[in-house]
Amino acid sequence: MSVLDVPRRTTPARLMAAVQSAGLHWTVRAGLNEAGLLTTVVTRTGQGGTVTFRVPDPAPRGRQLVGMWIDRAPGTPSGPGASRTPAFLLLHTTPDVVRASAVLASGGRRYVRLSPAIEEFRIRFGAVPLPDEDPLTGVEIRSRLRGVQLIELWRPPRRPDRVG
Repeated sequence: MSVLDVPRRTTPARLMAAVQSAGLHWTVRAGLNEAGLLTTVVTRTGQGGTVTFRVPDPAPRGRQLVGMWIDRAPGTPSGPGASRTPAFLLLHTTPDVVRASAVLASGGRRYVRLSPAIEEFRIRFGAVPLPDEDPLTGVEIRSRLRGVQLIELWRPPRRPDRVG
């Protein structure tokens, strides 16, 4: 029997998080696929219909405490006077992370509710919609083992203003 002949353990997708904002509803489901790999699917439902995203494996690696996926360009207004679809942040954290917040450009914070630690995946899930007018600049977490950490998002350097 080769490695390829060994049956893989799959798990049905389970609801890990659900959030709402601006008339939209997001759900996050996760399970193990036929290869035994974590598969995370985000579904956004609103007046314009339903959109589903398969999230690339953002699970934390090595000594990382957080893996994140951001729906940065989630949509455009569907009609005159309609607002843009809010951005969306999905977190996968190690089980020792007990609190997380999205840090916004204004200095404000959005609390990210974390799921209980899912034993079979060895991670927690968290999700939060983000305001379009106040971009995400980082994520602050509290770990039982490593204390409070701020994970800043990389931003390209600003161009100097042109003269003349």
